[in-house]
Amino acid sequence: MFTEAFDSNLIPMEFVNKTRKEGRLIMGIGHRVKSINNPDKRVTLVKEFSKENFPKTTLLDYALEVEKITTSKKPNLILNVDGCIAVCFVDLLRHSGCFTKDEAETYIKTGSLNGMFVLGRSIGFIGNI
Repeated sequence: MFTEAFDSNLIPMEFVNKTRKEGRLIMGIGHRVKSINNPDKRVTLVKEFSKENFPKTTLLDYALEVEKITTSKKPNLILNVDGCIAVCFVDLLRHSGCFTKDEAETYIKTGSLNGMFVLGRSIGFIGNI
């Protein structure tokens, strides 16, 4: 969702308003327990790592602007760990220099990043059992 909004040149406020008007949730925003006052340390670590090591973090910066808007409405509408990892992966694909623009877009559009989330969730699920 962030990638689509960013690529459509929607400013963060337009993205939030458009999504709200459509009655949809913003995937990657919101947490049951964590909030702006009780941040998720995993998100903090991923953000710090990305800012220090990635050539550019344009989509992460965009998502953080969206977070400013959503948390002004409700403190638990933060960029969650899944959303943070997703936007950072897109930034890495687009700006690492390891992929052409077409390759990066193919990986994003085919949903290959979803496989990584499923794998991570599966490992956690199995570990809990």
